[in-house]
Amino acid sequence: MRIEITVLGLLLEKDLYGYEIKKKIAERMDGFLDVKFGSIYYAIKKALKRNWVKKVGTEKDGQSPERYIYQILPEGKKRFSKALRQYFDNTLIHFDIDIVLMFFNSLSDEDKEFFIENRLTHIKDKLASVKESIKKATEKSSKTNNSQIQIYTYLENHLKAEQTWLKSLQ
Repeated sequence: MRIEITVLGLLLEKDLYGYEIKKKIAERMDGFLDVKFGSIYYAIKKALKRNWVKKVGTEKDGQSPERYIYQILPEGKKRFSKALRQYFDNTLIHFDIDIVLMFFNSLSDEDKEFFIENRLTHIKDKLASVKESIKKATEKSSKTNNSQIQIYTYLENHLKAEQTWLKSLQ
């Protein structure tokens, strides 16, 4: 559902082709979300089949294959709103690391210490990257950048909380 919401949300802003969607995700999430082309095109194919989007044109750049430009339809706008509400209402709060933590106690004390140190280093690096992203987004003023700032501050707060928790394990 995350990819579906992302694709429909980006198409709400502007008609795009698949690679532009991938680029916008990369720009906005700045390496914090990895979405594969296959997932994007699967979501587009599903949206086309369900009449949430339509092809509104093509674009050709040199020797590159023809690219289809997609536009969201009224049913796609309704689906986006419904999916967004469902996501907020029904999504469990979890993070990818939760799976690792489920088995944390099966590690030796040495491995636990190694994991904690590595994770703290990783979080420190990510925090620096997030803070830089907040700074860059703050320097530009637009609706899109305000949305990015919200995402980055959410990530920053989550990383800080995890950092505090990991330090409590030491």
